[in-house]
Amino acid sequence: MKRAYRLRALESLYADLRSDDFDHREHALFQLALLLRRNRNAADIDKQPDYVVGNLPRDLLRLRLSAEEKRQAIEQLTRVIHAHPASRATAIWALGEAEAAFALEPLLGRIIELDNQLRNEAAFQTCVALARWLSPPAAQGLNLAGLRVILKKWAGSKDARLANAAGDLLAQLPAL
Repeated sequence: MKRAYRLRALESLYADLRSDDFDHREHALFQLALLLRRNRNAADIDKQPDYVVGNLPRDLLRLRLSAEEKRQAIEQLTRVIHAHPASRATAIWALGEAEAAFALEPLLGRIIELDNQLRNEAAFQTCVALARWLSPPAAQGLNLAGLRVILKKWAGSKDARLANAAGDLLAQLPAL
């Protein structure tokens, strides 16, 4: 795909991410999550389930994201997390579809920054993403002290799903 077409397709998606219309923004987050998932599994990128084909426009289906485009997508998602509290859970879920190498540090930065502002579903999606990404190689060199404090708080949540996910993640952290 020519660079101009790639840029136009991505910019259209990013414009919807910046939309003040909740439904447009949520749909764009869903599409970006599918795009990131497809590109995470590069070996299977040409084999698409029906739900992907049915929900991504042709120009996005043809994209194979470069490392720089993945970084830009992560940057766009972190902006949504910061600017649109109503879409935080969806944006964190979408971010969780990216590769750890691109998304782990930005997500850690945002959750520490937004600590008390993350509601149950956004916190749960954060735990799901971190559980997928955190491994000894991925965590090497990261300061996880702030994350431990937040996870302890979430482990005491009245939301059983969040408490279990945070507790499981806390149990995984000593190995890191």
